[in-house]
Amino acid sequence: MEQSVTDANIALEIIDYQEKHHLTDAEFALASHFTVEKIHGFKSLTGNAPTAEEKHDLKNFMKS
Repeated sequence: MEQSVTDANIALEIIDYQEKHHLTDAEFALASHFTVEKIHGFKSLTGNAPTAEEKHDLKNFMKS
């Protein structure tokens, strides 16, 4: 499955947020209410692409 540029952008946003706040994938997943597996998939671009609702939820979480 080929992922779009916006999916790559959300992956980079997650990585940047984690670095800025010193969060592991598990900590980020717990705080954002996503599973670690989903976060790994989003970041590695190997899992299912985040839905529009998931992208919205992630962006809202990272803004707070």
